[in-house]
Amino acid sequence: MREVPPPAADTGPQAVAMLRIPYDTAPGDLLDDVPDVYLSADLGIVGTGQVRMVLLGGYRSALQRFGEGLPAGALHVSEDHGAAFHSPLQRHISDFLEPTLDAMTFHDPRVPVHSCMERKALTTADEIRDLFHRNPTAPVSVPHMIGGLEDSGTELGLVLGPAAFGTFQNASFPVVHVESPDHVFEAMTAVYDFGIELPSTEAGVAK
Repeated sequence: MREVPPPAADTGPQAVAMLRIPYDTAPGDLLDDVPDVYLSADLGIVGTGQVRMVLLGGYRSALQRFGEGLPAGALHVSEDHGAAFHSPLQRHISDFLEPTLDAMTFHDPRVPVHSCMERKALTTADEIRDLFHRNPTAPVSVPHMIGGLEDSGTELGLVLGPAAFGTFQNASFPVVHVESPDHVFEAMTAVYDFGIELPSTEAGVAK
């Protein structure tokens, strides 16, 4: 990422904003007539289950104008993130990575990868390559990812690294947060506490 050229200088600073909306509201419907603001991530149900959390990406000025039309404090524009990740404003990243991704050799995954963009399992090399191509500019969805894992019969989820952990707790399977090496023992203990049988391995690789 250090080698990616910055976006054009005349486009203005970017930002990410957090917004809670009624759970039955389609996130994209809010932005039909809003220029330069895009859905970056659907984090799913939060709180009592009546609302969902979404992240919006766009130019900072456009996000601020959008927030002025909402109830006071409804939209929180982050001061920490200066990139509208998972939005069309990251096209310069996709363009930079495209020749590298096209030249790389991808293999069919030994363990199914569940897409964060659609509710489906990715089982081929081409699907994995496509995921990397689309990741900078397409919105992601925690409900899609969790739903795909539920479809596959997942028994335990491990969230690796810092994350908005609460958004993963609506899964039908237990989830353990592994934020540091100190938590690895707790995660392994959880496997036994929940009575999960580990798959057999061959040369150290899970089947």
